[in-house]
Amino acid sequence: MRSISILLVAAISINGTLAQDTTRVLFLGNSYTFFNDLPVILSEMAASMGHVVETAQNTPGGASLQGHLSNSASQDLIQDGNWDFVVLQEQSQKPSLPYDQVTADFFPAVEALVETIRLHNECAVPLLYMTWGRENGDASNCSWHPPVCTYEGMQELLTERYLEAADNTESWCVPIGMVWEDLLNSTNINLYNPDGSHPSAAGSYLAASAFFVALFGENPTDSNYSGPIGQGNSNSIDEAVWNVWQTQQSAWMQYDVLGFNLFGQSTPTGCDIQVSSSPYIDSILASTGDVEYVWQNGSLESLEFEDMTTLDLTVFSGCSAPLTSSQTFYANTSQASDLKESNGLAFYPNPANDFLIAHGSKAQQAKLKIRDNQGRVAQSWDFGEQETIDVTSIPAGIYTLETWVNGILLDTSKIIIEH
Repeated sequence: MRSISILLVAAISINGTLAQDTTRVLFLGNSYTFFNDLPVILSEMAASMGHVVETAQNTPGGASLQGHLSNSASQDLIQDGNWDFVVLQEQSQKPSLPYDQVTADFFPAVEALVETIRLHNECAVPLLYMTWGRENGDASNCSWHPPVCTYEGMQELLTERYLEAADNTESWCVPIGMVWEDLLNSTNINLYNPDGSHPSAAGSYLAASAFFVALFGENPTDSNYSGPIGQGNSNSIDEAVWNVWQTQQSAWMQYDVLGFNLFGQSTPTGCDIQVSSSPYIDSILASTGDVEYVWQNGSLESLEFEDMTTLDLTVFSGCSAPLTSSQTFYANTSQASDLKESNGLAFYPNPANDFLIAHGSKAQQAKLKIRDNQGRVAQSWDFGEQETIDVTSIPAGIYTLETWVNGILLDTSKIIIEH
């Protein structure tokens, strides 16, 4: 089975509404958002770069995302519709609590809010606001939950849980906590309010800069705006934000809003195709010229043809004009049709159950790495002339397989692991 990933986000400006003159952002959170007027800093920074950002917020002190689910003001704001982004910021401690509590509280709250956002805002992108660990750890929970006794331990858990929540819901993430950590390690900029929890003016500027990059993908160092802090500190913060954007793309979890995958399994009479598509796609029209199919997320279709067929694909979404592409599929069960040829290397089967077989001409120099959707290395191997790779310890999912030769990344491909 081969996975064909179609990326069409470049054809539009993130979503249909973002192609307009004004970007509308709703903030749902608490004091980590309203301290120092974060939404105002974002709007002013965007204006300095030629963008108009309109914001609204409901950010009661100490509010949780579970609270926003039952908060009538939050629900009314969501249902007003016409938002381009809806920011979700959890109470600062909840995502760092033991995992069973996170799965019972934080994750379900994110999922429920995302569902409501998409119900009332056809093209709105949920945007998770990854917060930071407290300066001296979480003193109130340290005695019974030791991982949060230090800033570093708390930050690690916040980073993991926000990225997992974004992955679960195909939401975007703003990794403010990760930039925060980088700046703490490399500068003397004071990011904390005296309480060791809330942001200082510099901390709020950091958050606004990261939000600006998430919304527009532009380098904040190109702006002379410094908000409530000095130019020297603002430049250092903008550089740190831009560095994370450039070097850790997976941390931003910017799902292609009009992306889809076609998983094709060759058969003696054609090909079986499974469709996985973004929640912003209404349908995909696939045409062979003689036969047409209308696919949606989760569709499974058995196509019959000899040797090969090319499908003309048209994506329909309320967030964009129709977008077109094409893809060729092959019939028969020959092993060669299921190989991923790459710089003299080949990998099969795909999907892999317990083992992935690899062989090729670059055996002595190559190293293979499998990364998960958060960019973490799940497993790596030094390559042999022909090697059967045990993947039983890797959870089922879609991974990126990297081929390295002499320290140079030669190729990447998608690998599906099924157990």
